[in-house]
Amino acid sequence: MHVYLYLISANYVSTKRFAALSRRLEELAPKPAMAIRLEADGVGLWQALDTLRARGARRIDLRPVGLPFSQSLENWLPGAAGAWCAQQNGVPPEVFFASSPEHDDDVIRAVASAEVSLQRVVDRPRGEIGKGWDLPPPHQHHLLVCTGPRCHLKDAPNLADHLKSEIRRAGLGDSCLVTTTGCVFPCNAGPVIVHYPRGDWYRVPDLSEIQRFVKTVLVQGGRLEHLIFHQTGVSHETA
Repeated sequence: MHVYLYLISANYVSTKRFAALSRRLEELAPKPAMAIRLEADGVGLWQALDTLRARGARRIDLRPVGLPFSQSLENWLPGAAGAWCAQQNGVPPEVFFASSPEHDDDVIRAVASAEVSLQRVVDRPRGEIGKGWDLPPPHQHHLLVCTGPRCHLKDAPNLADHLKSEIRRAGLGDSCLVTTTGCVFPCNAGPVIVHYPRGDWYRVPDLSEIQRFVKTVLVQGGRLEHLIFHQTGVSHETA
């Protein structure tokens, strides 16, 4: 079976809007298809490839979606998919990476001349000010959870949900400000949580380490030295 896997790169897009686009792509695709996000939440690339192989896919075309599509993602994704191929037993599906849609003049022509609805812009003094965004809420711990492409690949979205659940379970919901981010740095250490005010960067690979992080770091005030790979403000030798 020949299938398409659409790879959508779009920050600040709601789950509902992403689901609508995914549904339309899968409906209109000329082959059986699946669509995933590369950032934020949802199924990661390796999980999606596992799912498609389990469904009987013998060829998988990876088709980027985004205008323009990130050059760094375009360079990184074939290697990330190749790493999945190298882990497979037996005869894995053939995997191909398509060029991004901005290289197709028909796509650009369609975008340039699309008949879309219009909304008149009216005067709105201080219209750039968001309601309730003046000050951050009181908190003791600020946790940056990277859900950029490299961490997303390694199931960071689910780990972020688990982190929030464990924080609530520990009764620390009012003490922690959890912020999901794009790449905090293009590192290979994901999934990553950065804990402030200490500035410790943790690699937290699974649920058991999430539970240990909440208990040891947030509840007891300790550190998990074996998970720390960087500390903000601490000098280190560059490569």
